[in-house]
Amino acid sequence: MVVIEDERIRYRDSTENSLTGCERGLDGTEAKPHRALIIMFWPEPFALEIAKVKDSPNLWGYWALDDTPGYALSAMRGLTSVVHEVDGHHPVCGGYSGPDTMFNFGPGACDIIVPYWYPVLKWGYDRQMTSMDTQAILVYARRQVPGIPFMGLYQAFWGADWNKRGPLTAFEIREQAEDFVREGAAGLMGFAVLHQTNPNDIFGGFNLDPEMTRAVREINDEVRRTCALTVPPERPEMAAIRIRPIGFQAHEPEPQGIPPAWRIAFPFEAGESGDLDTSLAPDAGIDLTATYVGKDGEQLSWETIGTRGGVIAFLDLIGPVKKAENTIGYAVCTVTSSVERTVQVRLGAAKDTLVRVNGKEIWRYTGSRGIHLDDNVAWTTLPAGKSEIVVKCYNRGGGWGFALRFADPDGRPAAGLSFEPAAG
Repeated sequence: MVVIEDERIRYRDSTENSLTGCERGLDGTEAKPHRALIIMFWPEPFALEIAKVKDSPNLWGYWALDDTPGYALSAMRGLTSVVHEVDGHHPVCGGYSGPDTMFNFGPGACDIIVPYWYPVLKWGYDRQMTSMDTQAILVYARRQVPGIPFMGLYQAFWGADWNKRGPLTAFEIREQAEDFVREGAAGLMGFAVLHQTNPNDIFGGFNLDPEMTRAVREINDEVRRTCALTVPPERPEMAAIRIRPIGFQAHEPEPQGIPPAWRIAFPFEAGESGDLDTSLAPDAGIDLTATYVGKDGEQLSWETIGTRGGVIAFLDLIGPVKKAENTIGYAVCTVTSSVERTVQVRLGAAKDTLVRVNGKEIWRYTGSRGIHLDDNVAWTTLPAGKSEIVVKCYNRGGGWGFALRFADPDGRPAAGLSFEPAAG
């Protein structure tokens, strides 16, 4: 028996790689289409596992999600419900690696939000982005579950090909822990692991570096000893970024250089042999009043969608699984600069993606990976006035999306730019 979005489904048998004998809509639930990449949840065997560990003297709580393996909100709610029913004394923590992952959050998903990300960009640790991402996660979460607490998960590893941001320093690890405290964390977790999937692929953990080991132990010892973490005064301009009005926040902060929203049109059919060079109507020119024939004959028009920390996650918007396969999507925004300027366009993309500025392609990626801020940097010159930015994404299947922000030539968030649409 599995549960997907409140529908109970029974499979009579299984093979090595599939479930067979499906019976839908059991126990009075409704059989209906479900989202792409939705994760199934087995409540009965999970309840037995919780019963085995719930009385352990070493158990503090449960970790319910790691990054964005797919659409997990239904499974998260099921998991948390079972823990509450079988255990009832230990909290469920939901790990979210950025604002773009919050499609996996909602009422009943977890008891404690745990923001985490790979905190050092290729050019160094960005305290402003850490602050903005934390605030964006909390605004989104507390809009649905007012007052939900959060714990900060500070990172202490490096080494993967897509994570060329290290090695981190002991000072940077301390900085990240302090930043979580400044944002109001109810607690801290240290995530540091040595993980080797093959001889040439190593996540190096803090235990590989004596200085990192010392820094992590000092953080843990101080928290255990004092139930707090001492934070020194910081620069006034950084302190000002953290200040938010008292009370409920309807919208997350808008960091400099990040489009707050895009106009998107998708999903278009790419065909079995499709790719980024598949020519569709928006490639001939963007007409925001136009309508198109999309995948499976669906009528498409341009829709304004807000970003989460600079990310557009198409998986958050897609419907049944087939709509994500061999599909193309477009995103358009306008950036206005008062003067001509050379800027960095900092990018991350999960699948095949290209970017055009005023009709000229400035960047292209082909492959499959996660969405990580600043994985790539392209350069372009923005003229005085308005410039049109077009992002085209092709997806063979699975999760897809992109992140984009503008920076000055030194890599700092670009100030003085305005964007249209202004908000989703």
